[in-house]
Amino acid sequence: MSERLPSPPELPQGGLLKSLAFCWFAWACVLVACEGVAAGPLGDPLPKAHLDRPARSAPLQIADADSEPDGVQLTTASTNALLKQGDIIVNTLEVHNAAAGQKIRIQNSNHGANSFTTSFSAAIRAAIANVPGVTFTQITEQQMEIVLVAGSYRIPIAQTVTDQAVPAGVDDANWAPGPQLQVDWLLSGAPANGASVVSGHTVVSKWITNADQGQAAQATPQGGPSDARWSLLRSIPNIGPGDVVTFEIDQTNYVLTFPTALKLAVDGESTANDADFAKALGEAIRAAGGADASYDSRTGILTFGPKTVFPFTFSMTAGPTSGNKDYILRISDNQIGQIDVARAGVRLGTLSVQPVKPLLGVNEASGEFGVGAPFFKYAYPGKDRIDWAAEQGFGIIRVPFLFQNIQATSGAPLNEGAMRQLDPVLIECAARRMICLLDLHNYGSYYQDSTVAGQGLPGAINVSNARLAELWAQIAKRYANNPSVWFGLMNEPHQQTALMWVKTANAMAAAIRATGATNKIVFQGTAWDGAWSWTTSGNAVQMLKAYDPGSNFAFEAHQYLDADGSGTSANCVAGSAARLAPFTAWLQKHGLQGIIGEIGWGANPSCTSEATTLLDGWRAATTATSAGGYIGLTYWANGPWWPDSYMYLAEPRPFPAGTEPVQLQTLKTYLPR
Repeated sequence: MSERLPSPPELPQGGLLKSLAFCWFAWACVLVACEGVAAGPLGDPLPKAHLDRPARSAPLQIADADSEPDGVQLTTASTNALLKQGDIIVNTLEVHNAAAGQKIRIQNSNHGANSFTTSFSAAIRAAIANVPGVTFTQITEQQMEIVLVAGSYRIPIAQTVTDQAVPAGVDDANWAPGPQLQVDWLLSGAPANGASVVSGHTVVSKWITNADQGQAAQATPQGGPSDARWSLLRSIPNIGPGDVVTFEIDQTNYVLTFPTALKLAVDGESTANDADFAKALGEAIRAAGGADASYDSRTGILTFGPKTVFPFTFSMTAGPTSGNKDYILRISDNQIGQIDVARAGVRLGTLSVQPVKPLLGVNEASGEFGVGAPFFKYAYPGKDRIDWAAEQGFGIIRVPFLFQNIQATSGAPLNEGAMRQLDPVLIECAARRMICLLDLHNYGSYYQDSTVAGQGLPGAINVSNARLAELWAQIAKRYANNPSVWFGLMNEPHQQTALMWVKTANAMAAAIRATGATNKIVFQGTAWDGAWSWTTSGNAVQMLKAYDPGSNFAFEAHQYLDADGSGTSANCVAGSAARLAPFTAWLQKHGLQGIIGEIGWGANPSCTSEATTLLDGWRAATTATSAGGYIGLTYWANGPWWPDSYMYLAEPRPFPAGTEPVQLQTLKTYLPR
């Protein structure tokens, strides 16, 4: 999603219900029952011996049942958002005036779901053992269907946090010190004879922390020469006569203690040269270098001294030119480290962006719900949903996936079996003449180079931009001949600075183009890719440095309409539709194409009003020419594994013949004609 909640606790953008993109039917997750401790009927701890006592003749009735609405709600006795190792948490199913035989489903999900002492199914079994007459069916290890008895009563579910460490590179709650893992408990009525679920009591979210590990994780490793990463960027996509472009060379992860050199030269694919600028390349570098950097124009060798401040920048002013030309620089032959971003180019003249008819559609999410076997941990949309989307008139769907499900380790080949689950989605999109925006839904993380399971931030020590880029190169080779496939490089990066992220994005774009693939590349910004924070997050400056050698690209931003823009509430606030303005103005100013990749709102009059205003603004800023503006919007979210009660759902349930939600009705009035 787009932003974070205010503290305390400040949910990460995409926390809670956006985490349902990880969550609902997120088959990768495991929670557990409390080991050695159970809970009494009102949530009080009981000795383990209680589990061995004979069952009561009937469940304990809630005395104040009439004070609550009929149905089932999920509550917790824990007021602390953060759970530490060894903590016990008790989540309670409060049943009010149930009819015998009604059913509910409960499950756990998200990154912290493995961080409990036993499986989630074991926790449910232990809880139900204390409630006579209530039975269950295990759907998966993480999802249970519970058959209720008549009456009003409580079913407390106790669990204990394990002492395992939080994996490197994962932090679901950057509002708190150290790394945390989010864990969600989710409640819904069963598909058949489902009990009513009380609105606002369907999700409980907590964060598992390791304070000691967090302190260690904040330390910055020193690194050695091999950790150095070089990047070449330029400040703006295109310039006219008299305009200035600034090139920058950055070196990270290593502090120079002796002079080092690399080669900087005009790339062989450049159609412009030094004659097109007021000063030649060598003159511009020498004017900027001072005593800390030197450049030999004959050899192209650029030498940096130990006192060089990075990024090292130099500026060039365009002279008169006829037509459009591309001035492209390349760095190579580095003496230390590796090169993450080797090329950067600026258009002298007009930025020619391929026109696209504006497209409206939905996120068909479920492919990001968990890590493991397809249809047990995650699922992609089937032909039925793609056909349905096309029949509604939608021209684009966004399909999230996780790198862990298609690649075993850093640098490994694609998992052929896993890719064959994804292939039919893209084939069906092409058959229906729909765009499929492939969305790598990993929040800015990737495998560590040297471990099997660890993750971190690409571009940092031991997490290679080049290897993440090679993942996209493999995907690009597979789908290069399918113009219906667009490449969404990464969902909601947020721990990186905008400058750090654009280097990673450019590395991926360069690798895609090196395969010969011409598919549209969609760049995202950092700070959860928020539209309303586009200028304050640094994206407005740094994402202008995004460079696609194939010049077929767009930019994606996300925006929600609840109080903090996080997409965690069914309530919208007045004026929230204006949040698109910073991103819209940026696109139009620089002649760039944009997509709203995620947007969602609740099914109530105030939200419908704000959504209508926002969609009016989006439509007014759409463009089918090369001018800057919007070429797409995909609503969050639809998909086969969302519960019927999900507040942002925009598909009929039962699917596809049920009643259309108001969100779907609103969206369809804005279909491009």
